[in-house]
Amino acid sequence: MTTRELRAILAETSWWIRPDAWTLQDADLRRAADAPFEYSSGALADLVRGGLYILRGPRRVGKSVEIKLKIRSLVEGGTDPARIVHLAADDLAAADLRRAVRAANDITPTGHRHWFIDEVTAIRDDWPAVVKWLRDNDSRFAFDTVVLTGSSGARLSDAVKALAGRRGDAPDSDRVLLPMSFRDFFRIRLGTGRNPRPAPPDHLGPVAVRDLDQAVLQEAVRTLAPWLPRLIDEWGAYCQVGGFPQSVAARDRGDPDLIRQSLLHVIEGEAFRQARWPRSQTVAFLRRLTQGLAAPTNLQDVATDIGGQAKTVRRRIVALQEAFVVWPCYPERDLRPLLRAQPKTYFTDPVYAHLSPRRSVVVDHGRLSEQQLGMTLLRSFARRDPASYPDFDSVLHHRTRSRSEIDFVGPGFGDVALESNYVDGDRWRRGARTLRASRWRGIMASRGALDLEDSNLLVAPTGLLAWLIGS
Repeated sequence: MTTRELRAILAETSWWIRPDAWTLQDADLRRAADAPFEYSSGALADLVRGGLYILRGPRRVGKSVEIKLKIRSLVEGGTDPARIVHLAADDLAAADLRRAVRAANDITPTGHRHWFIDEVTAIRDDWPAVVKWLRDNDSRFAFDTVVLTGSSGARLSDAVKALAGRRGDAPDSDRVLLPMSFRDFFRIRLGTGRNPRPAPPDHLGPVAVRDLDQAVLQEAVRTLAPWLPRLIDEWGAYCQVGGFPQSVAARDRGDPDLIRQSLLHVIEGEAFRQARWPRSQTVAFLRRLTQGLAAPTNLQDVATDIGGQAKTVRRRIVALQEAFVVWPCYPERDLRPLLRAQPKTYFTDPVYAHLSPRRSVVVDHGRLSEQQLGMTLLRSFARRDPASYPDFDSVLHHRTRSRSEIDFVGPGFGDVALESNYVDGDRWRRGARTLRASRWRGIMASRGALDLEDSNLLVAPTGLLAWLIGS
């Protein structure tokens, strides 16, 4: 793409032409406005002047909407619209980035600018080297505020290393945008429908996992008593619907297949771009991962079931991991991940477990609850250190010598271990033996069971725990 062509693309930016009315015509913001709720993750809040930010997350999660919401905020806050530059990188080469900066230098007013380069990981060649060169050599771009978004975890991790020392004074320049947390999902569900209700008070969370003790849970039960039945029910809904804004909106509209088809296309066209699998094999692979939720992933067994090879299955799982579709929960030794052992493979969102077009496929609710509890824990640590998300060393599982398991432990858990047992009544007692015999203070995440008498083994509904832990 030539500098002239890029100059023309930049000059057609809608907020440059119609700073007072562009939001009414912008496709991303119009789709967001059509939802039965207002939602922003706040992933681009508090940008520091001159910082270079990397926002990572899966496709269709709303990164483009977050960019447009941030641009709207900047314009409404008095920023000159002509100093806000947006570039969709899907069809660009790395050299086009350099030409785009040169073109913007020709047509933007002097002074500080905001750059939003969306889906930069779609660029196939060495774009981090170009961004690094621009930060070192272009006198304007070096001091601009720059936001790069992408959907490839591996490429963004490489970019973090390549751009070290060129990201300004921003203390939190790594950001992660994942499907909405249960806390946000619950707020939205309370505010929609025929009888909207106020959300629970925010002072109860988020609570660090290590701080979940008898006193904290007892206070939470007392304070959240009016919402507890709804928390239990909505957690069940969340484990089916998930947190993609389109999926949450589809729950009310009754068209869930739209987001599912879109995500299946993403997996086929991006995560599996170099694969030569027919759709039927891709669907069979995803269905097999769904059936194996909450159990260690045996690559050879998966390969046998779908008619492939173990090394191919490994590559496909890594591709899904880099695309933020799945995450590995490794067994631990001394609270460090055993990387050569078989991890459990969880999806980052329940909607991925429902991509199979076969209506007869039933996904176990208990396994989905375990998966989403693990994801809630994972994102609680990513909240404090977003750059650590791709390391997958904060949420692990424990195997005993007798080959029993405890679902979730980790270096940041303190003396706490969590076991998912999605049951009511006293049925949780059947699964309590391993927790009681462990060196940890146990928390059993139930469906609706509640027992806080024993400080060493606390039982609470998963929805309550997810509300407390989640952001």
